[in-house]
Amino acid sequence: MIYLNNAATSFPKPMEVNVSVIDYLARPPYNYLRNTNHTEDNSESIVTKCRKNIATLFNIKNYNRIAFTSGATESLNLAIKGISLENAHVITSVAEHNSVIRPLKTLEKEGKIEISYLEADTSGKINLENINNLIKKNTKAIILNHCSNVTGSFFEIKELTLIAKKYNLITILDVSQSAGNIDIDASDIDILCFTGHKSLFGLPGIGGIFVNENIDIKPLKTGGTGTKSDYLFQPEIYPIYLEAGTLNLIGIVSLSAGIEYILRNNLERLKKIKKEYFFHIYKSLKDIPAISIIGETNLANRLPIFAFNISGLSPDDVSYILEHSFNIIVRSGLHCAPLIHKYIGTSPDGCVRASFSHLNTMEEIDNFVKAILQICK
Repeated sequence: MIYLNNAATSFPKPMEVNVSVIDYLARPPYNYLRNTNHTEDNSESIVTKCRKNIATLFNIKNYNRIAFTSGATESLNLAIKGISLENAHVITSVAEHNSVIRPLKTLEKEGKIEISYLEADTSGKINLENINNLIKKNTKAIILNHCSNVTGSFFEIKELTLIAKKYNLITILDVSQSAGNIDIDASDIDILCFTGHKSLFGLPGIGGIFVNENIDIKPLKTGGTGTKSDYLFQPEIYPIYLEAGTLNLIGIVSLSAGIEYILRNNLERLKKIKKEYFFHIYKSLKDIPAISIIGETNLANRLPIFAFNISGLSPDDVSYILEHSFNIIVRSGLHCAPLIHKYIGTSPDGCVRASFSHLNTMEEIDNFVKAILQICK
């Protein structure tokens, strides 16, 4: 099988991640902040180590402002519902995943917020300068994904933070696609949301949120924290303030190992391999009349996500043929980001998306190209 759906979930995981999970499962059970025996130090060191690794990757000074969640969806719900947005105007974009759109639309339906959308051009690119045209007296926050999961288009974080500071806006940044693919400096971001199972190589069901020290949010859930148990209210101490319930320790183990792998193997080197795969596919297919390649023509401004359609075939048809005739796994449809497809001309059926890992091989990439050419005949 050739797996080209890493923008959904990375596969395979680096061997170091697999070994860390097996090693965890072979040890006696322990629970973060809830044991009094000798295993307690082990669980604390696992969790703290992962927070520190995340802080290193994202240039975060205080790792105790990083809380673990089940993934980006929970993190974004926590961020959007945790800050006080009552009667506020917020700005987002048409490129967002439903994990942003649906929480915002829920608040809008309840009459609590007003939403404005940054529009995209026909390549799916968002122009941050247009934020200036959407500002109102009660604008409080801007919620954006750093990189589109459909087109791979991304923007410079510094450009966003400069605009946000100009208008005193809270910034909520979703780095689900960019984390592990490009350098991220979260030092000036108010709230950063991420998942662990994509290019950070963790297991599904683990993610996190970074809340900068100038921001406070309310937790989505309250309950046991393993410490301060005499308090009848949720202890307002980060990160346990946002971490009620049992932590996903095996997920944390996998995420920590995945980030260590990235740090050890150099993010720029891994990025270069994936770009080589993308360029090879792009050059091989760009002049085929039946193929419509989606996204920016300036390939330096996008992640190695290859989105395309083939005339005369639906995206689902192409995906089905690739899987059942060539044993190649891609993703088709709207990719949980329905609004962007209206701008890139792929609504209502969406497109086909191939997304790579550095653990793919050039032989696999060649086989993908050959399969697409054969489908186009």
